Amino acid sequence: MLPAGSRGMLPAGSRGMLRFDHVRVARAGIIVVDDWSCEVPAGQTLAIIGRTGAGKTSLLEAAAGDVPLLSGDIQIAGRGRAGAGDIGRSIRREAAAFRRLVGVVPDRLPAWPGLHAAGLLELSATAAGLTGPAVASAVARALGIAGLVDRATAPLDSLPAGQAKRLLIGRALLQDPPVLLLDDPCGGLDPHERDDIVRRIAAARAAGTTVVAALDDAVVPGCFSHVAVMAEGRLVTAGPADPAGFGIGRQWRVRLECPGHAAAAAAVLDGVAADVRAVGDTVECRLELAGTPVSQLVRALVAAGIPVEAAGLHPPWTCQLLE
Repeated sequence: MLPAGSRGMLPAGSRGMLRFDHVRVARAGIIVVDDWSCEVPAGQTLAIIGRTGAGKTSLLEAAAGDVPLLSGDIQIAGRGRAGAGDIGRSIRREAAAFRRLVGVVPDRLPAWPGLHAAGLLELSATAAGLTGPAVASAVARALGIAGLVDRATAPLDSLPAGQAKRLLIGRALLQDPPVLLLDDPCGGLDPHERDDIVRRIAAARAAGTTVVAALDDAVVPGCFSHVAVMAEGRLVTAGPADPAGFGIGRQWRVRLECPGHAAAAAAVLDGVAADVRAVGDTVECRLELAGTPVSQLVRALVAAGIPVEAAGLHPPWTCQLLE
């Protein structure tokens, strides 16, 4: 992700850079998104994390065109597939055209009793302006993306959480948009379902789609290339989804499990890491990963004859960003 306010050149054939330019959004007279500026280059995946009420969902809804901007603008720049020409659009100047370039995945299915999976897709395809055979083709494609070809006639309220999320992703990709917005895509899913959704997001990225997602639990899956932290409507910090490259010079909390040897392990690591202390059977410390990876601590302990059962950042580094 490019720094706020920067302007980068799009590579040839890129599908769509998503640009937030000093975006402000208000709800009931209260500012919920305040002067948000950043650029998500084409084909990148950005995870936005923040505490409840930080404004993540409101930002996505503004990018989807569901809530108006108080000020600022949101733009998509780039070129379509197969020489389709320029797809540059501004949500302020060309709202309808902008929305057609964005696929939206809300956090849950709509509550429409009696409607089945294919019916939801048909309604969405028709609303998008498709007619005749194009509707059937788009529905079939979306069911394939969702892996629900054999559940096309399943009522929406019968779909488990994982299948419901996949259906929403399929619906969002009906017209192969260059930008995909997801609100809490892994929320409420079991580990298997979560992994499945992560694979589908990674597939969208591999196809050149620009992805922006709001995550409620701050545990960022590996399919995301960048992370942004939001607090009280503002962009606090952003960088690559890698603790060693995120905020050079930052120290992260590390925990090593050394049953029966924690005190000796702490003595070995004193001077190698910062704030080293033994707590029960574990050693806790702070470490600048760009200069000293966790593996270096493990090697030092093993060389000293101290067994290490587990080692890593604790809590996960993205959760530490919210502390």
